[in-house]
Amino acid sequence: MSIVKRNNNVHKEGLSKIDLIFYNSGIVKDLAKELGKKLMKAGSTEDPQLFASRLLFTLILSILMSIVFIVFSIRFFELYRLTLTIKYLAGFLTLLIIGIVIPPITYLIQILQISQQIENRKVGLDSETPAFSAIFNVFLRSGLSARYVFEYLSKSTAMNYASQIASYINKRVKYLGESVETAIAESLNISPSKIFNEFLLTYITAVRTGAPVLETMEAKAKDILKSIELLASSAADKLSGVAEGFVIWLSSGFITFFLVLLLQAIFPSLTGSIPFPILASFAIFLIPLVNLLFIWVTDQTQFRFPERPLKAYKLFYLTFPLGIVISIIVLYLIRSPIPLLFYLIFLTGGVPQIPLTVFAFTIGLLIAAIPPAVLAIKELREGTGYDVYVVAFLRAIAEGLRAGLNPITVIKNLKDSPEMGKFRNILGTIYAYTVLGVPLKDAFKKASDKILDFSSKVSLVSLADMIEIGSLTPETVEALAEQVDAQIRIRREYNAKIRVLLYAPYVGIILALVASILLGNAIYTILLKQTYTTAYGPLASATILLPKALYIIAISSLFNSFLSGLLVGKIGYGKTAAGFIHSAILVVITAILIVVSLHISLIPSVSPSSTSL
Repeated sequence: MSIVKRNNNVHKEGLSKIDLIFYNSGIVKDLAKELGKKLMKAGSTEDPQLFASRLLFTLILSILMSIVFIVFSIRFFELYRLTLTIKYLAGFLTLLIIGIVIPPITYLIQILQISQQIENRKVGLDSETPAFSAIFNVFLRSGLSARYVFEYLSKSTAMNYASQIASYINKRVKYLGESVETAIAESLNISPSKIFNEFLLTYITAVRTGAPVLETMEAKAKDILKSIELLASSAADKLSGVAEGFVIWLSSGFITFFLVLLLQAIFPSLTGSIPFPILASFAIFLIPLVNLLFIWVTDQTQFRFPERPLKAYKLFYLTFPLGIVISIIVLYLIRSPIPLLFYLIFLTGGVPQIPLTVFAFTIGLLIAAIPPAVLAIKELREGTGYDVYVVAFLRAIAEGLRAGLNPITVIKNLKDSPEMGKFRNILGTIYAYTVLGVPLKDAFKKASDKILDFSSKVSLVSLADMIEIGSLTPETVEALAEQVDAQIRIRREYNAKIRVLLYAPYVGIILALVASILLGNAIYTILLKQTYTTAYGPLASATILLPKALYIIAISSLFNSFLSGLLVGKIGYGKTAAGFIHSAILVVITAILIVVSLHISLIPSVSPSSTSL
């Protein structure tokens, strides 16, 4: 298609003219060649040239914004040279850094979106490859041609990512007239999964070399399970490193920053020191956000499965801002003697304001965490825990088929069996649908909508696919059961390795919090007792700033604990939503520790006169 036609198509879609400013420029065409490969691997249907045009436009805008920040930073530097006031130097450095980082961050954000889509697709394909290989071999064993296999799998709802690749192959065969092997070879360019690509390459090699295809593919399916097991083991080891890194951050970086904050409060007149308000703002807003970085690293590291998102996330997006608003309202209503909200806004709060401020934020954060936590627990309880029983169910179906029983009869006999555990609910749903006249294959698919566990969901939908193509035999069901059993075993071993990591964030948060609060309170107690020493000089200012530092530490620790709870859920259960309950628990623990620590003194009671000069 020519550039003119493509441009006309873009206009027909009603896109903004801004996106088309650089559409036909040479730099955009060159950039589109590189971005096109990434967009294909990400599964995006967006025009690479249009994406490159938008990227260049936003990059130019970011450069203009960068120039504005740098010009203002130069003005601050001139004021600093004239007055030698540290706040102007701080303003100069802040604006200069912002101006420098805006263009690369703007570029990286858009490129990282593609990279994240590629990573998500890779994870999905890696997870679906064992099930895909089992179904693929089932179809081959049934005597179906590879062309029909890909045509059917392109419509399958069992495997979202693998069906996209199958659809691509089917379209190339159908509309371009390519052979199946050629279409598979071309599909490797859009698949980011090495394991999935190796399986497809094995098929091409077997066909072109005349090797026994079915035996070769079955052997490769076993190799894939070994590769998945290695991936899971490697992910568990890396995740252990992430948990250790988080504890190290809490025990070194987190505590060190608050030590700097305390020292800044004790010696506010040190030359070159960062102004206290800047440090305080950094502590409240940025230090807790480090947890989000660890959550992202965990998400990229862990052994994941493509499971549907929980509704608890949507509820959290509502309760979190609601909780913050309620905290602000409570802070405004409580007076000590002025509303506590003013102490927070101007960062002038001290030790007397800490308990009530902690109380206000604890209420808000609990409102933010508890409702989605309850919903998440409900969703996880209803949608998970089926993997333990699904293999036994598949093998029961296989044995029933060998005995000449209809699958519906097997389901009827199993739906009240204690051995099926909570899977009886799913079997009861399937049987109820069949009684109402719904075809068995559709009953399997409808019942699978209730399941979150990837392996269990794929098993039911795969049974529906077998029924539709007429390949539901004892051998095919048994082959599926073996593959699913191996995948569940790998996941169980992975979960056993990472479950012990749940306690690391708890220990790190408590130790860091106690160390910071107790140390600050101890120094504050010393200053109060040394009345003669603190009556003049720098330490006189310290008696004013140190309570403010303790106030900042208390607020920052609450939000740090809240976000750390989300990290606990992500590390231990693979889902951030599972951390809502841990956030609530950690917030309560933190609030109690803060209040208790303020009443614990590590300094023995000594008369001021005994230590005065």
